[in-house]
Amino acid sequence: MSKPAFSITAIAAAVAATVVTGSINAQTLEEVVVTAQHREESLQDVPIAITAINSEELRAGGINDLNGVSLRTPGFSMGSFTPSQPQLYIRGIGSNDDGAAGDQSVVVFLDGVYLGRTAGQAFDLFDLERIEVLRGPQGTLYGKNAAGGAINVVSQKPSDEFRGAIEVSAGDLGFRSTRAKLSSRLTDNVAGKLAVSYKERDGYVESLAADIDDMNGYESSAIRAQLFVSPSDSVELLLSADYAEDDRNGPGRSLGFTYGVEQAVRLDPSNPSPDFYQNLVDNEPRSEIETWGLSLKADWHVGPGTLTTITAYRETDADAVDVAVSAAFEYQTAFAGVGFEGVAELNNPVVEHSEQFTQELRYALNVTDTLFLQTGFFYLNEKVDRVESSLIYCDFACSAVPAAARPINLPVGSTDQTNETNSYGLFAQGIWSVSDRTDITLGARYTYEEKDATNVGAANGLNVVTPYDVQMSESWNAFTPKIAVNYAFNEDISAYASVTTGFKSGGYQGMGPNAVAASTPFDEENVISYEVGVKGLILNGTLSVGAALFSSDYSDLQVLRVVGVNQVIDNAGEAEIQGLELEGQWLLSDHFRLLATYAYLDTEYSELEGALSVNEGNALRNAPENAYSLSAIFDYPVASGHINARADFSHKDDAYQDMENRELAMMPEYDVLNLRVAYTPANEAWELAGWVNNAMDEEYLAHNSVIAPLAELPLPAAPRTWGVTFTYQLGN
Repeated sequence: MSKPAFSITAIAAAVAATVVTGSINAQTLEEVVVTAQHREESLQDVPIAITAINSEELRAGGINDLNGVSLRTPGFSMGSFTPSQPQLYIRGIGSNDDGAAGDQSVVVFLDGVYLGRTAGQAFDLFDLERIEVLRGPQGTLYGKNAAGGAINVVSQKPSDEFRGAIEVSAGDLGFRSTRAKLSSRLTDNVAGKLAVSYKERDGYVESLAADIDDMNGYESSAIRAQLFVSPSDSVELLLSADYAEDDRNGPGRSLGFTYGVEQAVRLDPSNPSPDFYQNLVDNEPRSEIETWGLSLKADWHVGPGTLTTITAYRETDADAVDVAVSAAFEYQTAFAGVGFEGVAELNNPVVEHSEQFTQELRYALNVTDTLFLQTGFFYLNEKVDRVESSLIYCDFACSAVPAAARPINLPVGSTDQTNETNSYGLFAQGIWSVSDRTDITLGARYTYEEKDATNVGAANGLNVVTPYDVQMSESWNAFTPKIAVNYAFNEDISAYASVTTGFKSGGYQGMGPNAVAASTPFDEENVISYEVGVKGLILNGTLSVGAALFSSDYSDLQVLRVVGVNQVIDNAGEAEIQGLELEGQWLLSDHFRLLATYAYLDTEYSELEGALSVNEGNALRNAPENAYSLSAIFDYPVASGHINARADFSHKDDAYQDMENRELAMMPEYDVLNLRVAYTPANEAWELAGWVNNAMDEEYLAHNSVIAPLAELPLPAAPRTWGVTFTYQLGN
């Protein structure tokens, strides 16, 4: 890869303002208010690249999970190795580590509560006020390992008035969904909210080797309740509780074309050749996730400022079986003239239980008319128990064993992992209004993190080569400062420049091949990022525009490599990321508007050592060079109400999934088009909508990887689906 075409000194344009959301019938776009800096601010006053998607856009755009958010956010890519392991990447930075002692580079917060394990991020997006995606390192106010970015999921709070909604959907592939929410004042100083959700859908991948035709089907349910209590004029309390179950028949992968077991099957002309949505498993993959949490947020006006405390406890259980190599015994092959034999199957069961307690304390005040200051403390205690195994059933692939002794079950390789993390953070950030037009933000955070882990490995001679029983303890710390300058050209347009830093602590291998690998920690990663941006409204407030230009340098970047059948975390040395992000919304008339995003990424491993040096100059994973989206929304009044129609188009370029930049492990470029049309009567009491997702029936992947030279692991995304949704409004 060539060196980047620009430097920080040459950066002359500006950062992405979020998609501004407003009323379709308004003459101008409305102001967007975000809480990215733990206080309510106009989006254009925040010197951070943020995308905010409000409740109406989430609903009308059919955005039900974080993958839908990623399609509308520049620089945000998402994959899913298994349903319990979503992989979030912002500007080419994320994490594929799933060991008990690993962390994520893009962190998710639900109503201010940090969600540590990826399995605990499986929640429905029905009763949300908005989602904010903060791109780039967030090392001050979001210091817990937010080296790539942060995602704020903000739920709708209990309302003073009685209101709610009931939504019922049905579609092809047996899709059914029922969602409801209800909110009201209960007493003079107490308001409550209850939201429930249930949905199910059949799968779309089938096996030619067994009676399994429902892979990638799911059934999920969730409930969230909140109480808002204001016992006095100076105190506000928000008590939240949520529970969710998510059961899936997956990941249901399709069959590759190149590596060993796929070749063995396809070379026999008597075998049907599996298509994009078919495979050869005889053991159904599955994933069962259960998560729940409690939190209490208190805002107390003390002295000249406000003391905010967020106390939370969460638990997550995941029980999954991934059928990785997909050539089953029942499917025969005459490969290499040895007669008809089965090939192999590799299963990867995982059972994980996690518990976390978090406590955050913040104090915010206006020190003077021109200086706003907030300081705080964050504490996390997280305990993870994880058992991961490899079950290998082998026939032709073990041809060194006499045929009379095959098929054989190889010894089970497993690791029984535990980890306890204690993380402490002290932070402060001030915003100084130097003049009516200029604000300067200065912030810093000190983080100290320690991990105490154990790992017991049962050997199979393949991915766990020798047995071991090890105990480990290590700590990491970092100081992560930030400076930003924001300048308002006028009331509608502002620009900023910032230098931010981030940190992600080290950890330990999950499934190490031996005692040395399992007990040797990988190092922390650090980042410094330079960014300039502009955002604002032009054309009399009918066009919102934004641009972000950035350059980030990562040292000791943590990357996942597949070595044999093992997934190993290494520190990659140095990595450079530069890019451009654009966002905009144009209100062309009272009845028609356009939304658009674009992201360009130029990434490379700039300096690698040892065995990794052969990959120097390669692109980072999950970093498509070009990605863009376009939404056209038409809202037109008729005699009895109004018609709303929209088309949402998304494109992503090829994205590598490994350091080696192998095309077999690449996510090929794809285009996805979603369509929706809805009718609402004049009183707006209900809405009837019809929708088509993936309208062009694009065959694209939700994830891809390889176990060289055994198999490819492509995971197909859903084909074209369609359905109808009826929504009835309650109250005001």
